[in-house]
Amino acid sequence: MKLKFLKLVVPITTLAVVVFCMSAGHIVERNTVMADAQPQVSKRVIVDAGHGGMDGGAVGVDGIVEKDINLAIALKVRDQLVLNGYEVIMTRDSDISIHDPDKTSVRQQKVSDIKNRMKIIEENPDAIFVSIHQNQFGVSKYFGAQMFFSPNNPESELLSQTLQDTFKELLQPENERVHKKADKNLYLLYHAKSPAVLIECGFLSNPDEARKLTTAEYQNEVAFAITSAINRYFSPVDGAQDSQTPDTPKETDGNNSGNQVKNNLCMLPVRR
Repeated sequence: MKLKFLKLVVPITTLAVVVFCMSAGHIVERNTVMADAQPQVSKRVIVDAGHGGMDGGAVGVDGIVEKDINLAIALKVRDQLVLNGYEVIMTRDSDISIHDPDKTSVRQQKVSDIKNRMKIIEENPDAIFVSIHQNQFGVSKYFGAQMFFSPNNPESELLSQTLQDTFKELLQPENERVHKKADKNLYLLYHAKSPAVLIECGFLSNPDEARKLTTAEYQNEVAFAITSAINRYFSPVDGAQDSQTPDTPKETDGNNSGNQVKNNLCMLPVRR
């Protein structure tokens, strides 16, 4: 099958440099993510929405299906990354499996799908790979995001740790999970040569977390954490801040909508 996958590119020449700090008293919505929009190095990200089509992935409380949450978050990550000047390659941007059309059995389709995702990674060796999934366990008390990283590239561990730390700082301060090296059960990470991570955004087996993950508001927050972590990965500058940090004073907007905002915003620089 000749793969057709989506590439979204924001021309560097059309993007303005956005590196500034807003003074106190100005209110900025939490989900606005900006960065220096004139990178001097290639910033390419493969965003992989796990499962899709006939493969629903995990099924959580109230019949919540993993593939739908994965796609919703992946599309939000795509939009935020494009805003930041990244080129984004989606393995899928709709509810489909990307298996070859001549595969008929469920097993054949699943094998073909995973091999075609691997092909996208191999055809874009200069892109980092971020796969979005949801977790599930037999005990409902477990919660929180956890990252897994490819054992084949040291940058994978750095990206994974950055994601784990950023989720804790921005979204889940009570999350004590640690990131882990992928084994052969995670085929894409185990074979990827470029920086590659898998994000388990939360547990569909936890009723509270599962319900949050179905809301657009929380999906935006998860996407924001992912984008902030990727910005940090490309911008390893001591003291650099995201557009939202745990120690930032929170207040509501003028319409009392409950959106969290901050008074001072410092934009991340970009790795040169």
